[in-house]
Amino acid sequence: MKDRIMKIMKDLVAFDSISDSKKEVPCAAYIYDFLSAIPYFKDHPENVGLLQIPGDAHGRTVPYAFLKGNNNNTVVMMGHFDVVNAEVYGEAEGLAFTIGEELEAALAKKALNPVQRADMESGEWIWGRGAADMKGGLAIHMALFEQYAEKAQKGELAGSLFFMAVPDEESYSAGMRAGAQVLREFKRKYDLDYKLLVDPEPTNVADGKQIMSIGSVGKCMPVVMVQGVTAHVGMCFNGISPLGILSGIYLRTNGSLEFSDCYEGEATMPPTWTNLRDMKEIYDVSIPYRASGYFTVLSFSQTPDQILAKLRKISEEVFEEQVTKLNDTYQEFKKMNKFESREKLHYDTLVMSFAELIQQLKDQDEAGFAAFYKGAYEEIAAKTASGELNYPSATIALMDKVLNYADIKQPLVLLGFAPPYYPAVHSDLIAGKEGAGTDAYNFVKEAAKAYGQEMNYENYFMGISDASYSCMDHPFDYNAFSTNTPMWGDLYSLDFEAIEEIGIPAVIYGPIGKEYHQWTERVNKKSLLEVVPAVTQQLLEHLWAK
Repeated sequence: MKDRIMKIMKDLVAFDSISDSKKEVPCAAYIYDFLSAIPYFKDHPENVGLLQIPGDAHGRTVPYAFLKGNNNNTVVMMGHFDVVNAEVYGEAEGLAFTIGEELEAALAKKALNPVQRADMESGEWIWGRGAADMKGGLAIHMALFEQYAEKAQKGELAGSLFFMAVPDEESYSAGMRAGAQVLREFKRKYDLDYKLLVDPEPTNVADGKQIMSIGSVGKCMPVVMVQGVTAHVGMCFNGISPLGILSGIYLRTNGSLEFSDCYEGEATMPPTWTNLRDMKEIYDVSIPYRASGYFTVLSFSQTPDQILAKLRKISEEVFEEQVTKLNDTYQEFKKMNKFESREKLHYDTLVMSFAELIQQLKDQDEAGFAAFYKGAYEEIAAKTASGELNYPSATIALMDKVLNYADIKQPLVLLGFAPPYYPAVHSDLIAGKEGAGTDAYNFVKEAAKAYGQEMNYENYFMGISDASYSCMDHPFDYNAFSTNTPMWGDLYSLDFEAIEEIGIPAVIYGPIGKEYHQWTERVNKKSLLEVVPAVTQQLLEHLWAK
């Protein structure tokens, strides 16, 4: 088993399957060929496949396979095979996808810190892009699946096992979003009872204990677009800058604990803005007309509509504050400048969601707006497919086009969401399967002791993961989210109903790794080759017997 895991991992790492690119395609083909070659599937070809992701610009696919055991208790093995790029390896970039002495010798010449140097000299770690995140964990699952297929062929497999490898986890999770529908298809076809999904993402060690996650944090990305009133800077009181309003919203939201969720002593990090700028494309001596930005909100229990409601209230308050500030400044300026005589500067507060703006435009001219929107969406879709725009920038571009069409002349704040969206999930909270996460953790904790590995758990994996698409632990108004997401449709969608129907509790349990996405990425040999494979095997058999 050790040799098999190592061989599969080396094969997987050799693919430079950079996320959100065509480079993911060959790795998917390798995994599909691996699965198809298993003798079991010569007799059951209907249970192995290569799902084409609908409308995917890169032509990416999801390899999957299913072993029908002697009962319908089913465990899902799911992991991603895409990786981030290897530019950070510098002159060793060409070796980043080659596990072995040559890469380690190149890295040993670099400025390793004391911990990294000690790990390198110990010989207890395997280095390389994707070795930890997460082709090591995927290799474990592939080796175990291959082994269990032999039992299935003999009619000796106690329960059922579904394997799925997905692309795009590091970007927009196109693979798992599509894969949820395959899981629903098999659930219906074989009346499967999905007991657990095991995601072998690399795991951390804290205080000598390996951390297992029994949930995964949620993520949404609100987009704020502000329209002001433009004016020459020499007559600035004739306008109002969108930058002031947008900056005020930024100051009220960035790092705001008002948006942090808490659960049993754990808390989500407060929001972080990753984009904030005016929308002027050329320089001129005038106040910008529009400004926009977006930020990330992590959640345990907050739903998108609740987050949008908080953002709306803040936006209304900031809008009013900025108008008041403008007028107060003007009143003082009047005392200094004899040519100023206006009694008061005032703008009505206007904050709209994208859905509200769309509905207003439909009410005015439904056919005309439908024709406009179809053309605008297709134009943005083409730019997104070509790589000219990413999802957040495409969202802003489409909101901008709709505002132009609306031709609203007063200042306003427009709110929406940009993909990707990750629902928060906790495996103890799935209807009908309450406590599944804790049960899995307690079993793993005891099983790992035999290998000298102590365990601890966290309620929510904070790194964001595809486990978000295995279940819905707190359903919400899905339409309220989709209608406020301009990219919704052919460019981006989520089958919330399918995710809710499959309802699979998910845990994250993979080999111990360090410094993912960095040039020092590495995975622990003992954890990869001994502990996690053996404990995962015991966990599967425990779940089949339930």
